[in-house]
Amino acid sequence: MKYYLSFTLVFFYISAIAQDIHFSQYIYSPLTLNPANTGNIDADWRFVNNYRNQWKSLSIPYRTIGVSYEHQWYIYSEQFSYGINIINDKSGPIGLTVNKLFLTLAYHKKIGLSNWHTGIQGGMIFKNYSLNDITFPSQFDMTTGYFNSQLNNNESNFNQHVNYPDINAGVAWDKPMRFFHPEMGLSVFHLIMPKESFIDNNHHLAIRYAIYGGLYMPIQQFYVKPQIFQMRQRKATDFIMGGEAGYNFPNKQAFIRRVFAGMFFRNDFATAFDAYIIMIGLQIKQWQVGFSYDINTSSLAQATNHRGAFEVSVIYTSKSTIPKKITIPCDRM
Repeated sequence: MKYYLSFTLVFFYISAIAQDIHFSQYIYSPLTLNPANTGNIDADWRFVNNYRNQWKSLSIPYRTIGVSYEHQWYIYSEQFSYGINIINDKSGPIGLTVNKLFLTLAYHKKIGLSNWHTGIQGGMIFKNYSLNDITFPSQFDMTTGYFNSQLNNNESNFNQHVNYPDINAGVAWDKPMRFFHPEMGLSVFHLIMPKESFIDNNHHLAIRYAIYGGLYMPIQQFYVKPQIFQMRQRKATDFIMGGEAGYNFPNKQAFIRRVFAGMFFRNDFATAFDAYIIMIGLQIKQWQVGFSYDINTSSLAQATNHRGAFEVSVIYTSKSTIPKKITIPCDRM
């Protein structure tokens, strides 16, 4: 029976590696994407909430919730930022639950016309699962012809909880230009390769790499922004490419400040296309709300009827109290 549970745990571990907690609206989950994004805003602080529900058409969906808060911190003329990033993820019939709690720190520096950002995250990861909702062959009751979860499952030597520290880091760059604004970033996760196992072996979590870039191009009140993203962890990959287009309302006092929409596709390089991602959103005053849906096109499409993931992002960005211009008083001649 031990091998049955081992197979179950390995299956969901492999699924977690292939998925490795992520959002289709990755650009709107800044601290999950790159620690260097902490405080990379023209504001005093920012709050972000992300929700993802994947494969709801299957019996038990994958659900991910992310919450982050970041705040500017100035030491003389140097700009630092600090924040907190919390993630809760639950998946599968054994209720595999992952909770992540990270503190993050970033430093921002303008060199010439380029803006450079570096950041680091450190925290704890808590994982657990439950056997209450599954049964094993030894729990088959011959007298009734049904499985009885009250019978002994004969499973032992398995930990149902595992906790370990983790460290992530990243760098980012952007440069405002006359007709466009390019940006790119590189982030590295699980730098210390922490030991992670429910069965007391010597397995260590592999380093995950993420690289991304975008090009913001304003056209009067409109804009387009092509984007590209790739994440790799061992042999598991996630590649997203597409673009966002939007309209900025000229009246800055208007109730609605901006509307946008996007179209992306995801490819895991194991199949031709994994999913198409459709996104819409709007900005109301200091609030921004984004909605996206993944249309599944992988080999799971027959089981899911092409239903993928539904995702919502909610962002509140405060106003900046840092003056943009410096005036020097002088006596009138």
